[in-house]
Amino acid sequence: MCAQANRTAAVVVLAALLLIAGLARPGFAAEALDICSLVSSEQLAALHRKPLYPKSQENGCYWSREPGTMAYLHIGVHERFQPLRQYFHPQLSATTTLEPIIDLGDEGLMSVVEGEVGVVVIRKGDRVLQSAATFLDIKPGSDKQQVLWAIYRDVLERM
Repeated sequence: MCAQANRTAAVVVLAALLLIAGLARPGFAAEALDICSLVSSEQLAALHRKPLYPKSQENGCYWSREPGTMAYLHIGVHERFQPLRQYFHPQLSATTTLEPIIDLGDEGLMSVVEGEVGVVVIRKGDRVLQSAATFLDIKPGSDKQQVLWAIYRDVLERM
């Protein structure tokens, strides 16, 4: 139970930092991207056993089990304004590591929280894709990760 509480606390901190770090950046003048429309219901079904509902936001999308509730998946795009490492809390928990992403974009980092994908930050040119997928229970190297990476590729191609 304590490990689950620590994981939940780490996820909340990472998600808050993700939002603070860039999605509300003033002066973001990049072309709007309808991220919700880029993700199919089949892809979502492969990531989560229950339906997820999208909520569009400027340059981003949240998917939750019920409209207006906690997001199980978030993807946002914005201008890059800091090194990727700075999108993550400076002191990670003992159960969280950062791993490089070499097969998407120009460079990327992902947090792995208790063995599962957490926050993902990928740079392509002068733009950044940020995503929180912690509550989807995706193990690195799994089929579910490949589905998530396919979603990210679709977004990155349109950035």
